[in-house]
Amino acid sequence: MVISGGISLGAYEAGYNWALLKYMTHLKHHSNSTSINMLSIAGASAGAINTLMSSMAWCRSQESMDINNTIENNLFYSMWTEVDFEDLFIHRDGVVDVKNTTSLFSRIKIEEQASKIIAQMHRPLYDKECSIPFGFAVTRVQPKQVDINGIKINNKLFQIPITLKVKEDGSAYVRDNTDIKRDNIIHLSKDGMISDEAMKKAMFASSAFPIAFEQVTLDYLYKGTQERAKFLDGGVFDNIPLDLAIRLAENKSSDYIFMDPANLRRTFESVKRDSTSEPETSPINSAIELLMDIFSASESSVLYNTLAEHFENSDKEIHLSDRYFPLTGKLLEHFGAFLDRGFRDYDYFVGVYGAIVNSAAYACKGKDEVCFKKAKRAIYDILVKDSKRGRGFLNYLSSEEFGYAFEEDDFEVDEDLLKIYQSIQNITLNDMQDFHTFIDNLNKNKYVAKNKYLRHALAYPDEWYRESLSFIVQRIVALERKNSTNLSKAISAVGAYTAGSFYRHKSGYTYNPVSAPLDQDKLWVKMLPYEVALGKNLLSIGYENYYYFKHDKPYLPKAIELKPSLSFELYDKIDQVHFARVDLNLNFEIKKDFIALGFGPSLYKDFDRTIDSEIDTGFNAYLDVLNMVRVTAAKRDDYQGQDWYIYVGVNDIPSFIYWMFME
Repeated sequence: MVISGGISLGAYEAGYNWALLKYMTHLKHHSNSTSINMLSIAGASAGAINTLMSSMAWCRSQESMDINNTIENNLFYSMWTEVDFEDLFIHRDGVVDVKNTTSLFSRIKIEEQASKIIAQMHRPLYDKECSIPFGFAVTRVQPKQVDINGIKINNKLFQIPITLKVKEDGSAYVRDNTDIKRDNIIHLSKDGMISDEAMKKAMFASSAFPIAFEQVTLDYLYKGTQERAKFLDGGVFDNIPLDLAIRLAENKSSDYIFMDPANLRRTFESVKRDSTSEPETSPINSAIELLMDIFSASESSVLYNTLAEHFENSDKEIHLSDRYFPLTGKLLEHFGAFLDRGFRDYDYFVGVYGAIVNSAAYACKGKDEVCFKKAKRAIYDILVKDSKRGRGFLNYLSSEEFGYAFEEDDFEVDEDLLKIYQSIQNITLNDMQDFHTFIDNLNKNKYVAKNKYLRHALAYPDEWYRESLSFIVQRIVALERKNSTNLSKAISAVGAYTAGSFYRHKSGYTYNPVSAPLDQDKLWVKMLPYEVALGKNLLSIGYENYYYFKHDKPYLPKAIELKPSLSFELYDKIDQVHFARVDLNLNFEIKKDFIALGFGPSLYKDFDRTIDSEIDTGFNAYLDVLNMVRVTAAKRDDYQGQDWYIYVGVNDIPSFIYWMFME
């Protein structure tokens, strides 16, 4: 069995793996007509965590089958449903992870879940006769030079072979598997006994998605020599470690289960696009696409070579998982299911449903629809015992795909799961337009988000990214301050300030709408002038008050702006003095987050009564670029001195101060 990676797609995989292993172990213990044995399991990235749990699930004893092993009470379910964005984000209403100085996200919550997995491994729940080889693919950060027949090669892809064994008391433990002899094999211990800490580190190394999670330092044996090195996500080069699964099974198996969340058995409506012409692509986009193609090719090259070596002109068979329903885990480059607990529940149950259908199809291969229908019902009965929620939703999914439920009795569908399905049912979630459609559908179906980042997205669907992007920018700057030179720190700070227009929150009333996410102890920064501008012999400082409207129509004003400002003469002139100006403007976004245009009436009042003691009227108009640079033309009526003012100003001064100088 081989389990691919996919970050939050792990929730779907968890449901599929739990259901498949529960069904297979049932056959192992109860079927007189079926002989079944699992020879090996291998995984990478999110699949590495599911690989350990799958190995433990396979070795469950007959007596312990239903102890903490029902559809909503098992390791797979708790591991993936209990971790969301708020558990990953460091600081800013997230977790405090002071030791983490290199990655965007924290692994603290995942470590807690992993400890629960290890704790269950040591409980007396397993068959004393069971032993199962399993392993992970990992990527070495710094390549290791190996010599093969005199040819020196820099290798980054390594494999960790392990065996799960069971003691006399029924508890399980893990050992190094020393049967595989290759130049890319590493072992986790000197005496063969792998500690709990080493086991967790190996899982985390295989699932350390670049930049998102910290690289993991492993102490290991390579060809009998003790070494230490940093490792990251095994899915970078070998997301589907079929080669490892074959070698762990000593090439003795004729059947291979291939867990692939990307494989579909239907076509979604949004895939049906106009294919008569290809759009023009800019040079930058072409370069990005080429890099992505190279990355994708390197990721799949190991799989290609394995398939060519072992499956061409062979009677070996791959049983490829497939799915009918879309997944929330496909969102946001596979981080999407972390947006909400309901999303992960939905993906998990879609995985359980997929395992039922795939297992029934395999059991009835070459037989008629009657066999298929009976097999689905039989597997469903094994899995859904005592779960009203699972029973309702799985029956609903069966009705949607096949036109009939697993059972004829009435069933009640969980409202949250139903709303998610109705919002996602006909979209692929392969691009941002599909994501917007999904968010709009959730709003139409009145879905109540459980996570604050999804609540923000539902409240402001056209600005869904601002809350999380703000955190990511802040985290990147914090990491640069800890780990980089002064020049790099300055570049990251300027970059954060420059990008502020894209994550500055725009809703309701806001005073001095800074882009920097100010902590409580830094709120004084917001008291600084929002704009500093220069005119002819004038220095102006201004403060902003905005009321943003909730729409995204460029022909309507985006906001009403109230701006008091003070202008000071730089040197004495007879016809010029210090004065105050208050503008009341309509603000239009000509190009969202890039260019804004504003205009409206103004009031003027001099500080020096010798020139003009009255309050004068006037108007102003401005052009705003990236909320950084503003050019303003202001006209003052019935004035004895200068009646036109042209200013060039810099906006969001508080954010600039924050990024450049705040620790």
